[in-house]
Amino acid sequence: GIDDTYFDFSNSASTSGEGIAAIDCSNLLFCGFTIQNTNGGNGITARNITGLRIDGVGTVWPESSPDNGAYGIYPVESDDVIIENCYAQAAVDAGIYSGQNKRVILRNNRMTLNVFGMEVENNIDTEVYGNEFYVNTAGLLVYDLAGVSKIKSGSNCKVYNNTFTDNNQTNFAELGSTLAADVPPGFGIIYSATTSLEITNNTFVDNETGSILGVAYFLVDFNYDPASDTLFTFLNEDIYIHDNSYSTGGGTYNQAGILDRPAGLLVWVTIAMNGFVKPDIFLDDQDYTAVGVPYAGSRPVIEESSDPILVEASFAQAGDGIITITSTSLDDFAGTGTTHTDFDLVDVPSDCE
Repeated sequence: GIDDTYFDFSNSASTSGEGIAAIDCSNLLFCGFTIQNTNGGNGITARNITGLRIDGVGTVWPESSPDNGAYGIYPVESDDVIIENCYAQAAVDAGIYSGQNKRVILRNNRMTLNVFGMEVENNIDTEVYGNEFYVNTAGLLVYDLAGVSKIKSGSNCKVYNNTFTDNNQTNFAELGSTLAADVPPGFGIIYSATTSLEITNNTFVDNETGSILGVAYFLVDFNYDPASDTLFTFLNEDIYIHDNSYSTGGGTYNQAGILDRPAGLLVWVTIAMNGFVKPDIFLDDQDYTAVGVPYAGSRPVIEESSDPILVEASFAQAGDGIITITSTSLDDFAGTGTTHTDFDLVDVPSDCE
């Protein structure tokens, strides 16, 4: 089982190899073991798999170090994926990652001491539920990355019934090494450049910068050129946030950790301009016409009170637990509050016995 069977790579001569790699196969099951101390490589990499279940698997590095592997569990370019009952600790990018996959379920996992607990990147049809995110730099990232080959723009992700607790760890990734290395500490969920995302029935506790951060891709990759990939959707579209529970906490901001990261400076300026309040939700309302890009996304629908809150483009939102990073008027682009569309997995191995 996960607590009894260990594959330890401490004495491996490799400085970049995975613990386990699987490529170009189908009906694949990993079950009941822990991989620890890979020297710079991922715990498990699975690429181009049809029908993948990873159940009760741990990936562990003993401490949060920039020399650790980027990802604990890393399935990419695959269809019909379930990752459940897993544990991921101290990955330098994300404990559990799902990228360019179709029909994915990520459930009942625990992630701690990572930069991101989990990343959902360029996926189509994803459910994230029953997971515990605690003491990471940030809990969950849902976004699309520019320049990928298989799925340019992801869509249809539902994040529900998760807990996000004390995700305030200083980012330990080497500056400039990855996009995750730019992230300031203190957020439960960050989303960017994604379409049809529903965030509901989650519990946020003591994430000291803010529970949810929603930004366009320009604030994820400062060097992004929108002309470089016309098929990539860099703004957020149809985001629906409702029925979550927020308790930002009585602790202090990790100011040193925030200011240590490029994106953190903008966040800190916004915090300061709002009197150092602790918002539940940060939103990027930037009007990108200033850089030659007309706004073509939609503002999120947020229903976290008795009346729907369509977020106004101003700094005067702290009373609702919402503040925006910039102040422009985008009221004509209110989102629809579109809910997640259910999907069925086609072919996944049976549960572990």
